[in-house]
Amino acid sequence: MATPRTGTLATCRKQRWAILTVMSEDMVKDGYEDITNIDISSVAIEMMRRKYECIPQLKYMQMDVRDMSLFPDESFDSVIDKGTLDSLMCGTDAPISAARMLGEVSRLLKAGGIYMLITYGDPSARMLHLNQSVYNWQIILYIISRPGFQKPGNNTSTSRSYLEPVPLTEKGLLPPDFVVEDPDSHFIYVCKKMDETELSSITTYSLDVDHL
Repeated sequence: MATPRTGTLATCRKQRWAILTVMSEDMVKDGYEDITNIDISSVAIEMMRRKYECIPQLKYMQMDVRDMSLFPDESFDSVIDKGTLDSLMCGTDAPISAARMLGEVSRLLKAGGIYMLITYGDPSARMLHLNQSVYNWQIILYIISRPGFQKPGNNTSTSRSYLEPVPLTEKGLLPPDFVVEDPDSHFIYVCKKMDETELSSITTYSLDVDHL
């Protein structure tokens, strides 16, 4: 069971938490007390408000993740993103939109807070956006196969625990010999916002023109 927290922000497609799925309801059952769910769709927000109006721990707000100026700096202990960054990466001006969103996430997190990104993007597509020095994040990666996934019969590799972090190279990529068994896996990036004393050993990379 999760330790009760206050202050989560959840986005879907964001202690304080923000999430717009049944995940929020489950978190309340686990003891989380202050969960703010945001979505750019006013229709979706109103639907969820009506559905969960009897659960006071859940708040729903219509908002664009690229501009969350309604919230002051360091408002949240945690931010959960379930597909929001993926959606922005499929749109126009994707690198700019991603940078605006991630900058806002970093601004809203308290020191020691966690940004959890749940995405289909592997490190080659996501780390160059996440691992920027301005965010002050220490990043750990987990890979989770889809429910019910079975390895091919000729695959004799040893199964990894989903709770075991995935090793990354100095450039933040998967090692050349690492095999993602399920092509539809979710990549879970756990990004801890560090204070100034924790930053000296962290490697970051520039977002150059080849990635735009």
